[in-house]
Amino acid sequence: MIFNANHLCDIQRRYRKRQLTYTSGTGTPVVGQTVVGATSGKTAVVSRVGTGYIVVKDLSGSLTTSETIRIGTTPTFTFTATLSAQADYQNSEGEYEHYWYAEQSGVRCRLFYSSARLVIVVSGAVADKPLRVALPTTITMTPQTAEEYKIVTTEAQYTGTYTVERLDTLPGMLAGIDHFEATLREA
Repeated sequence: MIFNANHLCDIQRRYRKRQLTYTSGTGTPVVGQTVVGATSGKTAVVSRVGTGYIVVKDLSGSLTTSETIRIGTTPTFTFTATLSAQADYQNSEGEYEHYWYAEQSGVRCRLFYSSARLVIVVSGAVADKPLRVALPTTITMTPQTAEEYKIVTTEAQYTGTYTVERLDTLPGMLAGIDHFEATLREA
């Protein structure tokens, strides 16, 4: 257990948007609507509409190719189609588009400025005490993917959104992992 974990934060993770290509479409999908897989029951939010495809975010799980996708409620669906393919969405420049999703909310944590006198020089500015956060071992964040995460908090003095630059595992007295500590920078 983290000593003095008296703050709360949300952990956001970066995901790629997905392109759902469809056939036999009826109706018109609209940005912001929720699409549902008729077989899988999985949902996603429409973020872009193209000819024969939609781009989605906030996917609740894997849709099944060949299943019917729908928007609306029975019996008056505003859009139905057969999902023919799905892939990570790339824009016209070939870049993947991403979105941030708060996958862990209300996490007990401890935000603090490092007591180490570490000096970081960036573009002529000097910051001698980077913001850090202590997190419990129950979180699902791994050191290999630290830059894929953000910490969001409304705690006084720390309010803001921060990119996780580095995640360290810290052993306890019995050599097991006691908690994680992440170095943050403003997003």
